[in-house]
Amino acid sequence: MSDVTKRILTGTAYVTLLLFVIMQTISTLILFLLIAILATLELKKIFEKQNLDFHTCPAIIIGLTSYMTIIYSEIKFILFLEIIIYFISLLFQTRKKTLQLAGGTLFSVIYIFIPLSLIIPIGYFENDIYNYKILFGLLILIWSSDSWAFVFGKLFGRHKLFERLSPNKTWEGFIGSIILTTATGYVLSKNGFGLSQIEWMILGTLTAISATLGDLFQSMLKRESNIKDSGNILPGHGGILDRFDSILLCFPVFYLYLYYINPILNY
Repeated sequence: MSDVTKRILTGTAYVTLLLFVIMQTISTLILFLLIAILATLELKKIFEKQNLDFHTCPAIIIGLTSYMTIIYSEIKFILFLEIIIYFISLLFQTRKKTLQLAGGTLFSVIYIFIPLSLIIPIGYFENDIYNYKILFGLLILIWSSDSWAFVFGKLFGRHKLFERLSPNKTWEGFIGSIILTTATGYVLSKNGFGLSQIEWMILGTLTAISATLGDLFQSMLKRESNIKDSGNILPGHGGILDRFDSILLCFPVFYLYLYYINPILNY
């Protein structure tokens, strides 16, 4: 089976699964928590490629609690307790790599668990009622951004966007992605996806920018580790981090826009 065929089949299964899962809060919560754990295991491998130690269990335990705390703030005392216990445990480790270990744990929480946990608050944005259509619309924007950037880059790409990190990305692809992802936002607004026309178009523009930056950041991590893919769990796509690199930055941007910037603009 060719790589293109694998990519198409995996992509189809991936989109179908997400569409089915995000229709319910609990299934969305569980799926993205599983994704966060798998992504952390891939991050561990990236650390190891750079000869850096990584505290896998503390990263997952503290990350899991951070994930749940974003959604259920009542349990934040558990997170604080875990942090205290973790710092005390560092006193007894003998590898003389305290900053490295603590830094890896903190990075995994900030880079993976907290961004992915924002999918639930984003889903509840409209009148505190879970609306999977908003989530699906935002995922469409992310997928559109990647696709338009690829197409425009292939057709018109001449000037490198950030050659040191991603030789294949071009300014033409980036600009084309901004224009057509914004247009995709307009189309979503006309098809009952829950937000106004201007809101979807702004989100389209923000998606194209933040998705590109998220992709570049993950490319930087892989380039520094001298690896092509973060894993191989998704045939034709690589690993979880390869597929969700854009989402890891887009979700915080969506959350900030919907809950903080949008109310100011509508004041």
